[in-house]
Amino acid sequence: MVIFQEVPENKRRVSTIKGIVIARRNAGLNTTFRLRRLVAGVGVENLFHLYSPNLKEIKVLDKKRVRRAKLYYLRDKMNALKKH
Repeated sequence: MVIFQEVPENKRRVSTIKGIVIARRNAGLNTTFRLRRLVAGVGVENLFHLYSPNLKEIKVLDKKRVRRAKLYYLRDKMNALKKH
């Protein structure tokens, strides 16, 4: 998944974040999702509000069938993150 987020310090710059969604919490307008990615070989997780005005665009690059609601086990499997 690729997220285009507007940076709060500078209203014109849009940062691009690419990673794997490992969790989603459904709570109406407070719905959040957790994105995991590798930055310089270190795993980093970001929590985003789905209906935030700072999120300009969300693109789904690839869909895979999973059998768990929360993919926290991917924290231990770094090879799965290197592919994205």
